[in-house]
Amino acid sequence: MTESEKTDVLEAKLNALRELVDERDHRYEDRFTAMDEKTGLALTSSKEAVAKAETATEKRFDSVNEFRKTLADQASGFMPRQEYTSNHTALQEKMEAMKQGLDKEIASLRESRSQGEGKSSGFSASWGIAVSITVLAIALIGLLLRVKP
Repeated sequence: MTESEKTDVLEAKLNALRELVDERDHRYEDRFTAMDEKTGLALTSSKEAVAKAETATEKRFDSVNEFRKTLADQASGFMPRQEYTSNHTALQEKMEAMKQGLDKEIASLRESRSQGEGKSSGFSASWGIAVSITVLAIALIGLLLRVKP
């Protein structure tokens, strides 16, 4: 083989290698482009998922804060234990004083009632004696009238 044939063979092999390298380079470029697109889509999806999660978390914390506010409003309406105890003690003392006053009134009414019953029973007894004497007198007059002398 001559020098020129050797050069032609080497150039043919070199061209074949360049075509192979160019073809593989083109394939790798296509793969990288596809991977880049998929990575971009994944990143976009990830960003959307994070945004949705943040929105859900904000809503959750809003409802938690609303619940806390409701509890705080409710607790502000409650009476503290010390205030309740002092008010309850004062109320018990007033009720005890009223009970004692009522007991005195009842005792006074009972005493006046028993005094009134004594008077009325004495009056009733006097009235009964007067009626009995009158009936007895009428009966005696009736007897005397029946008996003729």
